[in-house]
Amino acid sequence: MSRILVYRFSAMGDVILLLPVLKGVLDANADVDIYLLTQSRFFPLFQNIKRLYLIEADLKGQHSGTLGLINLYRKISLDVRPDVVIDMHCVVRTYFLDMLFRISGFRVINFSKGTFRKKLSIRSKSLEPLPSTIDRYSAAFIKAGFKINLPEPPVIKKTIVSAGFGHIFNQSMLIGIAPFAMHKQKVWGIDKVEKLIAEINKTYDSNIVLFGGGISELEILNMTASKFPNCIVSANHFSFTDELELIPMLAVMVSMDSANMHLASMAGVPTISIWGATHPALGFAPYRQPDENMIQYNGDKLSCRPCSVYGNKKCIYSDGIRCMEYIPVDTVLQRIHQILSDNLIESIQKVDDQTSKTF
Repeated sequence: MSRILVYRFSAMGDVILLLPVLKGVLDANADVDIYLLTQSRFFPLFQNIKRLYLIEADLKGQHSGTLGLINLYRKISLDVRPDVVIDMHCVVRTYFLDMLFRISGFRVINFSKGTFRKKLSIRSKSLEPLPSTIDRYSAAFIKAGFKINLPEPPVIKKTIVSAGFGHIFNQSMLIGIAPFAMHKQKVWGIDKVEKLIAEINKTYDSNIVLFGGGISELEILNMTASKFPNCIVSANHFSFTDELELIPMLAVMVSMDSANMHLASMAGVPTISIWGATHPALGFAPYRQPDENMIQYNGDKLSCRPCSVYGNKKCIYSDGIRCMEYIPVDTVLQRIHQILSDNLIESIQKVDDQTSKTF
């Protein structure tokens, strides 16, 4: 068996994007074991995958600093003895690990971030699609000599455990909304989210599930949920592991450019993503989602978008994030209507097909 050591410590969205890649490599190479070095909080993403073994990177504890990384290297080099090491993070901390492995004769491969091409696209406003992060991860495995067959969604699948959530909801249809992202330049605005919920309630008997975390986000989400009788905040009821069971149950997810967008798309859930300062062409589009599910302002009132790769650049306008403000609630609502209508037609066709088979 070949043993591959892979490391990626953060951010959550980038770690999530490893999921189909690791599955694709394991499916295509029966003689391979993969050891993933990452933070323990990401372990639930990778549970119950055969021949995938998880190693904790305790970067704020026993593996902090130079000495901690040296101890981590020593343990892995002795316990795992990988045939190849693939650095999927490529930051100072992982470059140090790379050096330690190389000095000891291990083969080390770095994935290509494509930073220069992304920055060039920002400057030129050229929106020709660049290779996705998943493509770049895959290329590193191919460079190492391994085949890969990327799986079709759902990569995160429904389980029997999901049935136990029924007591939380009073409607069978669940609609997810993730209003936040790491940077405010990627946030549509809670006022628009509340208008969207109000409009959804006029048409559908559904439960709205709000996703988010952190003290400040939860305060806003709880305030929003209190305004609607059929709205709950996921974090008040579910752990991260539970959410991985819950998300595949959604009829549709509305999300910013964030980790929740990637989770929903990995689960095969129709995912409407709302884009502001960033752009899906830069390589962060949700997995196997159609272009029409990616909502963004494409008019001629702005020439600044996209303004950064990750959405961390301060907006040039002082009166708000205009690229988000120019996306109306109706645009998102219409896409929800279309997805739910298509879902209904598909469900009817499945029933008809099953009925015809019984006669």
